[in-house]
Amino acid sequence: MKRLLAAAVLAAALPLHGEDGAAILARVDQYRSPLESFSVDVDLTTYAPDNRSESSKYRVYGKGTDRSIVEFVAPATEKGKFLLMLRDAMWIYIPSASKPIRISPLQRLMGQASNGDVARTSFSVDYNATGATEEEWEGKHAWVLELAAKDPAVAYARVKLWVDRKNHEPLRADFYVVSGKLVKRAFYRDFSVMSGRRVVSGIEIDDLLRPGNRTIMHYANLVARDNPDKMFTKDSLGKW
Repeated sequence: MKRLLAAAVLAAALPLHGEDGAAILARVDQYRSPLESFSVDVDLTTYAPDNRSESSKYRVYGKGTDRSIVEFVAPATEKGKFLLMLRDAMWIYIPSASKPIRISPLQRLMGQASNGDVARTSFSVDYNATGATEEEWEGKHAWVLELAAKDPAVAYARVKLWVDRKNHEPLRADFYVVSGKLVKRAFYRDFSVMSGRRVVSGIEIDDLLRPGNRTIMHYANLVARDNPDKMFTKDSLGKW
């Protein structure tokens, strides 16, 4: 019996086979980006330790897993701005500027949410699953996946992802920068049905460098939309 238990513990800590990790991530991504071409509304609300709050609204247009545009909707002072993300490269269009400006996906968009957090909806495009363990988390039997960035340009070098083994819903994610420092923790709090699919609709992001600061991301109005390829070019930003 002891040998069987020891073998089970060892097996749980072994690296995943490539196809197994990719399959789990693909299932997780179906809760975050289930449509090939789409638009979705994103509301961000940030909370400070003294309970002060601030809100902003965006509309995200996506196509495939690695092309997206973020339109700034509110407040009014931000309208007219756009973010374009192509794979790991990102630009911002500001009406007063002569051309789009290259920026980092890791830069803060608002509160604890970075540009990449809003623009990117897929783990699979940026990360490989290199190993997994199992544990109980908040009463749920979960995979704990170790994700390694495919490219140094990815916003976070490593992610530790908790996945519900029953239905592959994401539960929690810890984000590490290249130095190995844990900087952010996300909890996938809410799920709802949009466009006939069960998807993530609420994420809480905690800033681990500034304790007490958190951001709530709320998703709504996910719909299939025929986004033409020409949308996802620097020259088209702010012109459609």
